[in-house]
Amino acid sequence: MLREEQTVAKLILSPDDHPSFSALLAQEPIGSKNNLVGGAYALLKERVDALAPGEEDYRSLIDLVAYLDNDVQVLLAVATGLPEAYVIFETLNDRGEDLTTADLLKNFLFSQAGNQGIGHAQSTWTRLSARFDKPEDFVKFLRYEYMSRKGHVTNRGLYKALQADVRGGTAAVRRYLEGAETALQRYVALREPDDASWSAQAIEVKDSLLAFRRFGFEASMPLLLAAFATWSHTDATRFVDVVASWSVRSWMAGTLGGGVAERAFCLAAEAVADKKAKSVGDVRLYMKDLVPDDATFRQAFTGYGSVTTTRAKYLLARLERQYLTDLQEQTDAMPDWSSKSVTVEHIFAKSTKRAGFENDEDFERFSLLRDQLQNLTLLERTLNGGLEDKSFEQKVSTYAQSVFALTRLLSENGGTWGFTEAEARSAMLAGLAAKAWPK
Repeated sequence: MLREEQTVAKLILSPDDHPSFSALLAQEPIGSKNNLVGGAYALLKERVDALAPGEEDYRSLIDLVAYLDNDVQVLLAVATGLPEAYVIFETLNDRGEDLTTADLLKNFLFSQAGNQGIGHAQSTWTRLSARFDKPEDFVKFLRYEYMSRKGHVTNRGLYKALQADVRGGTAAVRRYLEGAETALQRYVALREPDDASWSAQAIEVKDSLLAFRRFGFEASMPLLLAAFATWSHTDATRFVDVVASWSVRSWMAGTLGGGVAERAFCLAAEAVADKKAKSVGDVRLYMKDLVPDDATFRQAFTGYGSVTTTRAKYLLARLERQYLTDLQEQTDAMPDWSSKSVTVEHIFAKSTKRAGFENDEDFERFSLLRDQLQNLTLLERTLNGGLEDKSFEQKVSTYAQSVFALTRLLSENGGTWGFTEAEARSAMLAGLAAKAWPK
């Protein structure tokens, strides 16, 4: 009470927000920086502190409370039951800040759950949403999960699509939420190569999962979710490598961006979910217009421009593995390319200046070539110290000491490296690429 200077809780918030509200009342830390209750409290506290910065301004706080008590009107909307309450919530909130799809879906699910299912719906929703720091990331997962079963839908159309999908009361809500929770486990694992799900899997699968992360391959997620939900775990795990190959090919050929790729993967996902596509061969038919053939891929590979260091490490490591396979040598002893002990070395030194070339044309040619894959190679960090500014002739003896076969191969160029050698290496790598990432 104000006059007795006591704290009296008059609100009972939702299961998501009540712990934070209780912590605030107890003057305990809230925790997450994205906590909405904590954010609202911080904003209001800042305003109140500005209104009454010192003890002598206590009367300003009394005036504020009096204003809230006497002049602010509160609308009381009495609902006859849960469904009507959620309709009122959605209607009133539609007049303020836009609700996210997650907010709308939460409201809809709770309204459909009924008195018997509301507890289960609330607890399951809380577990699902707690796995995401940002609402938009949660909505992204909800859209991928839906598309893994029902095909393509836009962000704008997701809420209505889910409304139609989850009609049926308590049982339908329970089925949807339990399915979403299972899908979330797979979604998290597919985005985390070090997840326990992959502990017994081949190195190639983990490499592919790292590729999804480093290249931002998102369009195929509904298809992968569909495969893990429908096929055996072994077949779905092998399929990860296949989808990574298709994605790399499409990325190199420039067909992976935009909605076309997402629609193709979603069409395949729907076929897998409906059990019309029961094998990789069946799914491949849906990819024929997206994934380039070998000739197109090799051409795109040789003509591709600059590659970032993080992506180059994956590409070069996969090419190294294919090169060793062609030589019928063991690949198990390869260093972990994703570790900090492995670096990407520029064969033409990255810092090479105009003075290192006979004319402007050659320097311009070098500028285009500098960060392309044919001018990059893997090298152990222990060997790479101090090589950055050296010429090829000065570095070639170091290359010969590398554990990476493709790097050692450079030392067989007779101590020279120029545009002719770079073009030859580009063609050789493109040939390996067609086998490393098969169609």
